[in-house]
Amino acid sequence: MKLYKIETGFFSSDGGACFGTVPKAAWQLAYPSVENNLCKMAMRSLLVETDDRLILIDTGVGIKHLDVMGDYGFYDIIRFETELNKLGHSCQDITDVVLTHLHFDHCGGCTWIDQNFQIQLTFPNATHWVSDSQWQNMLQPNIAEEDSIFMADVMEIFKQEKLKTIKEDTNICPEIILKLFSGHTKDQIVPYIKAKERTFVFVGDVIPTSANVPLKWLSAYDIDQTAALEAKTNILEDATANHHALIFEHDAYTECATVKKGKDWEIDEKIEIG
Repeated sequence: MKLYKIETGFFSSDGGACFGTVPKAAWQLAYPSVENNLCKMAMRSLLVETDDRLILIDTGVGIKHLDVMGDYGFYDIIRFETELNKLGHSCQDITDVVLTHLHFDHCGGCTWIDQNFQIQLTFPNATHWVSDSQWQNMLQPNIAEEDSIFMADVMEIFKQEKLKTIKEDTNICPEIILKLFSGHTKDQIVPYIKAKERTFVFVGDVIPTSANVPLKWLSAYDIDQTAALEAKTNILEDATANHHALIFEHDAYTECATVKKGKDWEIDEKIEIG
């Protein structure tokens, strides 16, 4: 098995939103910001290459609206064909796309718009995995998330019968199990990837940055804070006991790390992917 990170782009987010009730005096020591409190955030995808599968986890915001993305703070957005070519692959080679959830900064790269203004699949041969709860919420978004979900990102996947929904923890291959955790949103997928040396956990927005590792350092974007605490506790306890490596999707400075627990959870060892 081989793991590759793909940095799909970056955006700026308010530090108060990233760290919720944690005061700036505390979070600014853990994560950099500029004078207006904006923090640089990554949109990190993971490519997993097994003997017979090429699996991509999350796809960033995508290129459908490059002309307006800059106005919303997104920049350095990549084209997947270019990045995959660097790794000896193409978009047609991807067998599976795992979408942790359907917020646009995680699934926008699934589709693109051609010169005839038709929506096309970025990964036309891939099965796209998403939780059933996320799919239902995409069809009828709750008021807290309706501004973060766009049908153009994933509806064409459904129309072309490339969508696979799950309602419980599911193995998509011997090395990868998709587990469901609520809090940030309902039934977010967290992939557990069993490599030779250790298990890697793509924690998505359950723990968006390494600075969010302390238990109560929750994002203000989490729609259910109590469920978010429960999900985070379960992942961190498991990671501590089994020495899992956590991959942080939105951390622009720390891509992966193990954790340890003292008075609270904290980063133990930082790890570079690949």
